[in-house]
Amino acid sequence: MLLSLAPLLPCSPSVVQAQVVFTEDFEEDSLSQMARRWNDVVNLQGMSFSSDVPPASPGRKSLIMTSVIGQNTGGHLYKRLVQTGGYDSLFARFYVKFAPSCHPVHHFVWLGGHNPPTNWPWPRAGIRPWGDERFSTGIEPMGARWEWDFYTYWMHMRGNPGDTFFWGNDFNPSPPAPVVKNQWVCVEFMVKLNAPLGAYNGEQAFWINGQKKHQLGLGFPRGYWVWDSFHPHPDSAPFEGFQWRIADSLKANYFWLEFYMTQGPQGQRDTVFFDDVVVSTRYIGPLGVESQAVPFPVSRSPFSVLPNPFTSFGSVPGHSSDHFTLYDISGRKVGVYQGDRIGEGLSAGVYFLRLEGKDAKPLRIIKLR
Repeated sequence: MLLSLAPLLPCSPSVVQAQVVFTEDFEEDSLSQMARRWNDVVNLQGMSFSSDVPPASPGRKSLIMTSVIGQNTGGHLYKRLVQTGGYDSLFARFYVKFAPSCHPVHHFVWLGGHNPPTNWPWPRAGIRPWGDERFSTGIEPMGARWEWDFYTYWMHMRGNPGDTFFWGNDFNPSPPAPVVKNQWVCVEFMVKLNAPLGAYNGEQAFWINGQKKHQLGLGFPRGYWVWDSFHPHPDSAPFEGFQWRIADSLKANYFWLEFYMTQGPQGQRDTVFFDDVVVSTRYIGPLGVESQAVPFPVSRSPFSVLPNPFTSFGSVPGHSSDHFTLYDISGRKVGVYQGDRIGEGLSAGVYFLRLEGKDAKPLRIIKLR
């Protein structure tokens, strides 16, 4: 059975230099155990584990969310992310696979902030934020377009002429970023809040399989608005940037994994797979990328608490001349050591250790004091 990081995170606030905020690899023994790690869960009975995982994943299970029109609207997992109120920037990386027959998705995966923070989603659809109580941005497959784009609520969002409602704004990457079904895709997106409060220097960006597809901030890209939709164009005015907030108490403080389905005939069934979720204060990147990925699974066993640095690893005697590689819990390689002073220069926290040598061992987990 593979190692789940779930029980380690609450007791390890300094994990990976406080850069990793939350992880979910769906390796728990049961759905109920998985659900306890999230603040709000909808349609748990419509979820299941699958052995279908991304090719570079260190795990053996992913999560399936299922929508049945007329019975439910899909499902969601909502996580409140609070450290002294929240964060001024966040990155979220997840893997997703849409079933080949999946119908257009209404809403998908979000980062955002509530002031005060909440243990449940409160999107207030159709209402423009004031700048002191909330903001949200979702990465979405954009319905029948099947193209990745943002769906964003903030205090200067646009609306349609004569309409008293404000629906999420989209930003139309150029060239478009098509959604590929029946294939695992690495999606990552970020939000950076404005500072100082009167500035428009907030940003957002997203990456597909490690390639940046769209980034918006103060002065970039050039483009123009048509009602509630921004269209990049090199001969147009620079984008004005994002003033996400006018109150310092409004922070990025939630991640919302949502599969929201509303359209279709009664009984229509749709599924989506999720895996290897990481929320961090810096860019994460795909698994399997050189110097980033944990190469293979870790056996479930009590982690070893070791001094920092340490000189030898008791489970592999006779290997003091071999190399040891350490990875942080997001899968990023953080150091290569030979025999002694392993972990030198790293902050206290939880890491993966792999012995590199002719008798290479599986990864193990250690906690550096």
